[in-house]
Amino acid sequence: MYSSDQRYDVICDPLDLWMVWDNQTEEPASFGGQILHGLTERHAVEVAKIMNELYGSEKRDAPTAFRSVGG
Repeated sequence: MYSSDQRYDVICDPLDLWMVWDNQTEEPASFGGQILHGLTERHAVEVAKIMNELYGSEKRDAPTAFRSVGG
């Protein structure tokens, strides 16, 4: 991965294929119903950059889950 402070990151799998990873959902990112996997490194980096520009602020703006403590 390149930078975990962004919502979207890139990951290389064992077959040297790249995917765009969504750090908010903790699963491969998708766009238009397509999972962003099996990409070249260059393509994955460009797509992650665009996705962060379009949707990256959603990670910072997402509501924080509250957990009840004690009992």
